[in-house]
Amino acid sequence: MKLSKIIAVSALLFSANTWAVDPSVTLTATSDYRYRGISQSAGDWAIQGSFDLAFDSGFYAGVWASNVDFGDDADIEIDWYGGYTWEFSDSVGLDLMLNYYSYPGYSEDGDYLEIIPSLYAGDFTFLYAYAPDYFNTGDEAHYLAVDYNRELAETAWMFEGITLDLHYGYSFGDYWDEWDIGDYSDYSIGVSAGWGWADLSVAWLDNQVSNDMKTSKGAYRNDSTFLFTINTTLDW
Repeated sequence: MKLSKIIAVSALLFSANTWAVDPSVTLTATSDYRYRGISQSAGDWAIQGSFDLAFDSGFYAGVWASNVDFGDDADIEIDWYGGYTWEFSDSVGLDLMLNYYSYPGYSEDGDYLEIIPSLYAGDFTFLYAYAPDYFNTGDEAHYLAVDYNRELAETAWMFEGITLDLHYGYSFGDYWDEWDIGDYSDYSIGVSAGWGWADLSVAWLDNQVSNDMKTSKGAYRNDSTFLFTINTTLDW
């Protein structure tokens, strides 16, 4: 499915739900753009931003961008997404999102679509991502993940909402078997908190990539690391 079709479908979905919308902008700086355990910025800092529209009906749409470094002429990634969230109670819900990954100016056509249903229940979020044509290679890719986020304290010193963040993910499918490093797991443990106008987080990331495919420098580095992130969201 091409980006133009996604935009057209989103426009039809949102046309009947434009009476109540909350726009917002989020700005982020992170010490490494890690995507499912693998660096997209060659281990360097990344500056990221998003513009989001959240409708009272449950629909949402947005665009997200980040600098990237694949060791070639790719400089930026822009993701276009839209979806719907069903809230069954204050703590249980289901989300279905379409995410279109694009790389403007890249000499290779790596654009692709991913379908991402997720279920959240209490402190847990369960996610499945399916790309029928991952990175425009013609091969499928799958990703399973579970996240646990538990508030440890409402306030402490100058921080608010101190939260324990645990993550486990598993990448598999034809793409990983034929084009890249094979099936692998990624996981992290971290802490996040609010600090004035910003949200801060620090996490330890690691994975189970086989030793002969490990790399600790340059493009697609996949070694263990500490990740520092600061972001702020501006509601309109």
